[in-house]
Amino acid sequence: MQSSAGLHISNTHCNLVDGNVAKRKSWDTNVKHYYRLGLEDNLPVSLKALISNTNKYRWRHEPEAKYTGCEVATFVNQEIEFIKRIGQSSKTQKTIEAYFKLCDTLHIIISNIKGLKTTIKEQKELVVNTIESVKGYISIDNALRVFNISRTTYQNYKARVIYKCEASYYKWCTKRFPNQLLVSEVTTIKRYMAHKDYLFWSKVSVYLKAVHDDALSCSLSTFYKYCMLLGFNTKRLKKKYLNYKPVKTEKPNELWCADVTIFKTADGSKHYIHFLMDHFSKLILGYRIENHNSGKAIVSLLREATLKYKPNALQLLTDGGAENINTNVSGFLNGLAIEVKHNIAQKDVLYSNSTIEALNKVIKYQFLFPKQIYSRTQLLNILEESVTTYNKIKPQKSLGGNTPFETFNGVPINFSTYIIHFKQQKAIRILQNTKNACKQCL
Repeated sequence: MQSSAGLHISNTHCNLVDGNVAKRKSWDTNVKHYYRLGLEDNLPVSLKALISNTNKYRWRHEPEAKYTGCEVATFVNQEIEFIKRIGQSSKTQKTIEAYFKLCDTLHIIISNIKGLKTTIKEQKELVVNTIESVKGYISIDNALRVFNISRTTYQNYKARVIYKCEASYYKWCTKRFPNQLLVSEVTTIKRYMAHKDYLFWSKVSVYLKAVHDDALSCSLSTFYKYCMLLGFNTKRLKKKYLNYKPVKTEKPNELWCADVTIFKTADGSKHYIHFLMDHFSKLILGYRIENHNSGKAIVSLLREATLKYKPNALQLLTDGGAENINTNVSGFLNGLAIEVKHNIAQKDVLYSNSTIEALNKVIKYQFLFPKQIYSRTQLLNILEESVTTYNKIKPQKSLGGNTPFETFNGVPINFSTYIIHFKQQKAIRILQNTKNACKQCL
């Protein structure tokens, strides 16, 4: 239009306010097309709030040919309608369902792959973020079929990934997961697992030690779970034999086992460690270090043990090694004033001498190998300390949480004596967790 001053002003609308020219807002043509084509619901709410009702009405009633190139807007509208039709098409839905059927078939094929579920669980943050990003296009239930996880599992993942709670060690919502361990309990597990004296113990022995010390009140499975979360997830592979039938005893001094194991120090010397142990309690009754397999060493261990523990009768189990089958050993046993029976494993009896063989591995792998031992003198000192720890400090699962010393001296093999406070601690844990002010749950 033409102003009184002869100035030409373009499509921008203007008003005279106190003698000044006030420009109106110029709207993008695409915004106008949204209203003309009836697609304004797709515009951001904040943008629509800035548009006057007058403009909205005018744009809705503008003729289609007002703007040059309006055919493009028509084409866009057709594309949108096409997308809508695809979403409503039964054929398209069947195609999508066919893809999910392929996913289901794949899951059946790979379901036996070891560690697959664990891998998905470890990547739960990625899974949650991906599903949340596509849930506007694919339903959550359909998306879960791709990962083969349940809705409950997904909600647990989501609660741990999205809802961070400062009162939890792992930032898990304490109200959604009230039974999770308290920060102090998780810290206790971490402290025991990282303790230099227990660093090479089995997990179950560390767990029993913490329970034995009244420092921890949770189940063994919970302990294993948090060990994995804390990164203490090494496992030892154990091979089980289907026809394996171990010997069973019912009291201390019923059966003693003897064996010898070889340990090589850093100076290149081989040392033959002779052990004598009580089968029932697994107590090390004595040990000797020699430069070779020695029948005299076995006799010495038997003599000291019989004098100290005074068994009423004696069964001795050994393998067929020369240190066990010789005139020294047989002469000593025959000279005892009590009834004695010497059995050779897998010869006189069907079972093996596995109990003391397991002891050999424990002593070497959990006590000796982790240390740099350079000489016989150093080996003697470390072995003395190790035997004391094994006998009196390190609890064993097979002994119900007792140490060998406790079991040998009459403490019943009954793990319930150590878990008497578990239910009480669980109630305290749940109460404390539910009282925490988790912002996501307020």
